[in-house]
Amino acid sequence: MDAHVYVGTLLVKAVWVFADTRKNVDEVIVHVFSLFSKATNQNTIDMTARLISLLMMLFIGMRANAQVYTCEQLQSDIKAWNEIKNSNNTKWANAIKEKGLYKTNTDGSFEYVYILNTTDSVDIPTLRKISFDFLSYVFNISNATRADMETNSPEDGVIYKGKVAGVGEFVGFGEYNKINANVHFDIRFKPNRIRFSVKVQEYQVIKTSGAAILQNNIVYVKDCYPMNQNSDHKKSYAMAFINSNSNCLNFPKRFLDYLNKHIKEKQPTVVEDW
Repeated sequence: MDAHVYVGTLLVKAVWVFADTRKNVDEVIVHVFSLFSKATNQNTIDMTARLISLLMMLFIGMRANAQVYTCEQLQSDIKAWNEIKNSNNTKWANAIKEKGLYKTNTDGSFEYVYILNTTDSVDIPTLRKISFDFLSYVFNISNATRADMETNSPEDGVIYKGKVAGVGEFVGFGEYNKINANVHFDIRFKPNRIRFSVKVQEYQVIKTSGAAILQNNIVYVKDCYPMNQNSDHKKSYAMAFINSNSNCLNFPKRFLDYLNKHIKEKQPTVVEDW
């Protein structure tokens, strides 16, 4: 067989094995070398060796980039969010409510849930560690708090309750009210996908006068504007609602970027259904 024909055949077979049968890179390389062993003349051997070198570089690149989690719904929601921005906070808050990017739970909380998928797989302990590292980084969690989080989280997930400070504010006579959002994370893992949930059920409203804290109250989101159109401090709670929803979209995006950057291990793909 002509060397060029042989090498072309080898390339087609190697690509076919990879693309059609979905074999992993190691299997493809073994297959290529088995074909290489059939070469009979020096010219063919030299050309095949160069082809193998090229294929290995290609497959190594594929392997380096294969472990990527994606979420089309998250990208779609971010696009939709950008389309409803408004300089008027009350109109913007109502647009968010009407758009329905989140789901409303029976406890009055709003929740964002995303499934992050990958064609490869990662062992669950690695995913948990990356998630603990992410939350520790974002919320500047102490070692003691992290230890509690690790102890109280399920074996297949991470549970954490955090606080986002200063999502809104309002000023009264001689007093200042700062609105914080209490956020709840529930991240669950399977080898080839992740369920990322973040929700806000309540605000913490801290009333101060000078350096003195006068009140520290919990106010439910369902009782505040725009969820309750008749609530007090509409503009302030509209801002809190906008910022809280923005954070709930930002957290999974940041997690996705952090996850793809820090994945170290890979395991064989396991096919399961939620």
